[in-house]
Amino acid sequence: MAERKSTRVSKRQLGQYMTPQPLAKQIVASLKLNEHSRVLEPSFGTGSFLLEIIEKLMEYGEESIRDRYHRIMRDQVFGVEIDSTLYNQTISKVEMRWGPLPSDHNLVLGDYFKTEYFIGMFDYIIGNPPFGGTFDPLIEDQLDRWYGRWNGKKLKKETYSFFIARSLDFLAMGGVLVFISSDTFTTISTMQGLRRRLLDEAVVSINRLESFSDETSQPVVVLHATKGGPSDQVHIDGEEINRSQIELTGNFSWGLTGDMARFFSGPTLANYMVGTSGMTIGKNEYFVREIKDGSIVEPYFFDFFNDPITLEGERQRARLGQLSDRQVQKINTQEAVGETRRNVRVVLRPDPEVISLPHPDYKPYNKANTAIIFSQPKYVVYWKNNGDAVLTFKRNGNWYLHGVGGQPFFGREGLSWQLIAPRLRMRYLPSGYILDSGAPCGFLKPGVDQDELWFILGWAQTELATRILKGVINHTRNIQSKDLERLPYPWWVGRDEKKKIISLVRDMVDAGKKGRNFGTSDQEIRMLDQLFIAPPEIGCNITY
Repeated sequence: MAERKSTRVSKRQLGQYMTPQPLAKQIVASLKLNEHSRVLEPSFGTGSFLLEIIEKLMEYGEESIRDRYHRIMRDQVFGVEIDSTLYNQTISKVEMRWGPLPSDHNLVLGDYFKTEYFIGMFDYIIGNPPFGGTFDPLIEDQLDRWYGRWNGKKLKKETYSFFIARSLDFLAMGGVLVFISSDTFTTISTMQGLRRRLLDEAVVSINRLESFSDETSQPVVVLHATKGGPSDQVHIDGEEINRSQIELTGNFSWGLTGDMARFFSGPTLANYMVGTSGMTIGKNEYFVREIKDGSIVEPYFFDFFNDPITLEGERQRARLGQLSDRQVQKINTQEAVGETRRNVRVVLRPDPEVISLPHPDYKPYNKANTAIIFSQPKYVVYWKNNGDAVLTFKRNGNWYLHGVGGQPFFGREGLSWQLIAPRLRMRYLPSGYILDSGAPCGFLKPGVDQDELWFILGWAQTELATRILKGVINHTRNIQSKDLERLPYPWWVGRDEKKKIISLVRDMVDAGKKGRNFGTSDQEIRMLDQLFIAPPEIGCNITY
């Protein structure tokens, strides 16, 4: 299982990636601070921005240096830092440079989400908010209610995105937000609410940094937002993208640069397919077996038993370990009368059993792999009695394991691809598979001709499809099931070319079933690139 954020080492838990001093200096120098500017740095870390802000403000005013410094720290500079070590280090840096802070300074040791300011208080909010950090569990759900949606659209519960949302509240009209940020929010669907909020409330520009620091390889941008929207466009590296074009993408993507808008003037794959994720078991090693030479080795057997319900056990399973008063009362009653829940015990066999496939107790399991066009099954999952052992294990695990993703599509013919990959690696999925969360899938909608399955599989092999997907729809390494639905359907392909594509892809799948492994440089794949070429004039009649 993935490591929970709250159990990670402090630096990762807090999402700390420190800003190099030269970059902070460059950004602050570009801003029009003056003797009246109120400036907030909501996560000042080692003080890279804070020191430059003070230095810049010290240029204004006619008092003595000491009086000017005290005025700035009382009336103009505000800051928050959650890490006590970094806080004390930065205070020391400030005092070494300008002397002791006044007693009524505004540098707070604490959590930005618990630090209150007046709405519209600041002229500038500048910084490098934490990326991938954690929230205080006691206020996590409350923060999600405050910042997790914007006009019905999702704003992912991520430290940097909630920092941006909270900072917009504290920014004055005409005030400027300048944040160094992960670039992930520019295209992914779960950040659509943040993109919409920014354009609803501010004039926005994004500039990508060629390099940030040695601490992270995550692509980083500088977000510049002047409060006073709504805006009809966003500027990405100097290129203007109109809001009406952005709306065409289905997820309000800011990746719609160059000539990409023209591909979104027709239907998308959502007209033909439904995308879905698969199941997270939580302990694959208990139930999933690798196929070797047509057989598997089974080291376990599975014993069902009645497990007593206890308050302690239910707390361990609950989200954030929290139960409502009503739940506690119910569980106490169940515990008092000795109620039980059916559970499964995984028991190590004295001697592992070698099982030849196919076998009625095992189903092919759709784990991710790098194959395109077709892949023989590489794993099976123990699925006796329709997966009774697996589903019972999940129901008795932690709260986030209880759901069974993609269950209505188990066993259906479709398409599948690798979730985490730099390009779309799609393959045909024969009927009979149980679905794993690491390999999303797409299935034809009722009434759609099966030829569309081969046509879409062919489309997915092309460089153009990957360029649209990874440039506009979701530029991160993840390729979610809903990303597939948002991919434009190649409506520009003529009838004769479509027939050629369908025939070619069928032949390729047949060849894959006979043992051929396809690569992206193979002749047939390059033929598909040519057959899906879009004429220059397509989409040129769009008006925005």
